[in-house]
Amino acid sequence: MKFTIIGSGAWEGIPAPFCSCDVCSLAIKEPRSKNNRTRPQFLIEGTGGNFLLETSPDIRIQSTAFNATPITDFFVSHWHFDHMYGLHELLSWMKRLSQKPTIHCSTGTKEVIEKEFGYLPLKVNVLEPLKPFTIFGVVITPLPMYHMFNRDNEVPEELLRNSYAYLLESAGVKVAYLGDYYRVPQATLQKIQNADAIIADGTYLLTEKYKDSKPNHMHGEDILRFTSGLGAKTVYYHSISHLTCKTHEEFQKAMPTSHVIPYDGMEVSFLK
Repeated sequence: MKFTIIGSGAWEGIPAPFCSCDVCSLAIKEPRSKNNRTRPQFLIEGTGGNFLLETSPDIRIQSTAFNATPITDFFVSHWHFDHMYGLHELLSWMKRLSQKPTIHCSTGTKEVIEKEFGYLPLKVNVLEPLKPFTIFGVVITPLPMYHMFNRDNEVPEELLRNSYAYLLESAGVKVAYLGDYYRVPQATLQKIQNADAIIADGTYLLTEKYKDSKPNHMHGEDILRFTSGLGAKTVYYHSISHLTCKTHEEFQKAMPTSHVIPYDGMEVSFLK
């Protein structure tokens, strides 16, 4: 099972619009550096086919930059703009495919797709929490997460149907992709413990900015405490932002051992 981290950036990307912080300024000056980040997107290569995790709004640029082959299966964690609204970009993509793309997602995400993307020739496959699904030799288990505070905070864990994490298993290797979240249900925690790798939300990694006004994410040191307690061999982060004003190299130096700050185009092969 091989991952390519096509997009490693947070919701605004780097450089962020109208921002003159040191990181954004450097990213503008050096457009091919590791400091340039598009929105979250992950290519997974299984046996006999590939699929994507997330549908980044930067998918058109990402697909040409990394020579993506035609793909018809997309797993979406939730319906926020930076994780799903690349679907609008897929219309031209669809004209070149031999079959309708399938979006694998939660019930809550399906509702938004039907409302916002009804003009697209899509198939939507609703995944049930904790029920494994196999594609191209990879067993994928959708795991419920608490992400949208105002919508989900009072919902019992067993009834969550909005945001998903995904546990991917192949050839004895376990990789957990955790989309955005502020709290993790016990059933999900049990599934992701001691995985070979965790790919975790890093939107507010090493910063407390917006902690009170944006409760939909973990913040600051809480992220490191959480990921360090999962028992994974390696932790990777997605949705890296410019908020700490740290360059890629500075960010990596600030990380604990076995915690990795990815960059756009980073390839990772998971072997037992």
